Amino acid sequence: MSEFRLTYLLQVYFDKIATPAERDELMGLLMQSGNDMQVKMLLQSTWQKFTSNDTIFSEAQSQQIIANIFNHETAAEIIPIKHAETLQRPHYSLWPAAAAIILFIVSGAVYFLLQPKQLPQQIVQSGAAKPFNKVIAAGGYKAVLTLADGSDIILDSTHQGTLAKQGNVKIMRLNTATVAYKVADENNQPVSYNTLSTPNGGQYQLILPDGSKVWLNASSSIHFPTVFKGKERNVSVTGEVYFEVAKNAAKPFKITVKDMEVQVLGTHFDIMAYDDESAMRTTLLEGSVKVTKGYLHKMLVPGQQSVINESAEIKVAAADLDEVMAWKNGLFQFNGLDIKTVMRQISRWYDVDVVYEGNIPSGHFTGVVNRSNDISQVLKIMQAGGVRFKIDGRKLVVLS
Repeated sequence: MSEFRLTYLLQVYFDKIATPAERDELMGLLMQSGNDMQVKMLLQSTWQKFTSNDTIFSEAQSQQIIANIFNHETAAEIIPIKHAETLQRPHYSLWPAAAAIILFIVSGAVYFLLQPKQLPQQIVQSGAAKPFNKVIAAGGYKAVLTLADGSDIILDSTHQGTLAKQGNVKIMRLNTATVAYKVADENNQPVSYNTLSTPNGGQYQLILPDGSKVWLNASSSIHFPTVFKGKERNVSVTGEVYFEVAKNAAKPFKITVKDMEVQVLGTHFDIMAYDDESAMRTTLLEGSVKVTKGYLHKMLVPGQQSVINESAEIKVAAADLDEVMAWKNGLFQFNGLDIKTVMRQISRWYDVDVVYEGNIPSGHFTGVVNRSNDISQVLKIMQAGGVRFKIDGRKLVVLS
């Protein structure tokens, strides 16, 4: 059995587009002991991806999910985010229970990708999921473009088309989410600098003068020239920014983030360097990058992430690309994250102040939720995991 075939069958099953033959094939594969080894390998890779500190979902929940699959062939009543219980990782001899775990994870992700506005009845009816009277909408396409003369353009309240001209450079709003720079003649164009910044609850896309594409997450910024002259292309960023850099071997692209520098020729990568996070992370998806801090430097290959924390070391490890890219793909993805890390993401996207009353809830969270949901939808899901909240204006209180 191919693991890709099993993954495909799970995907179409939870997409509700599996044919009767594909459903029969999936049930047969899960029941055949001869497929144990390949199933175990798939589960092992999934454990490494979705667990932290040897935390997994409870066996009772897992068995219920697999029972639903065999008895009803439906993905209903699935809890996609759950406060994980701390258990020892089971031996391979317990693979049937582990199979339920992967079904639990996959189904949660697919469910909320497909139905972001509809909550499972098990969550809606949960005693922990109390209603919220305050509606706080999700973030959207909001940004401010600051020109060289200090003037600001509020992009979410402007028309599409040409916004301004700076010499031979035309600044255009292509759509509700994208602003682009078009250079007519860079040789006779003096260099000036602009800044694109997003507030809490905002995100935006920028096409730089060289054709490089930049996506800004909430509470982020990029400072850049209106034309790239000289031997290098230099920009600086704050917050979280994803790049797809146009290739130009003769003119390296350099990004400054605080006291870190990232150098590339043409590649796809994400930089996360919020002031309230404990580390700066650079994640490479395609190409190669060189990360430098002081006299230290590391080269990354696709799938790797560099981490720079207060120790000033540059650590490199395999990255969870789905989690890193979730924000750009319109999702929250929590893979074994503690409550404070989760709430920082929620705070930035929904533009709320998070405070804690009593003891800070322990444990870790795993799941995928669409970022287009209003905040009450996200909190209801998390309450099913045992955490309680209340909303006071734009203050979100986490209760012990």
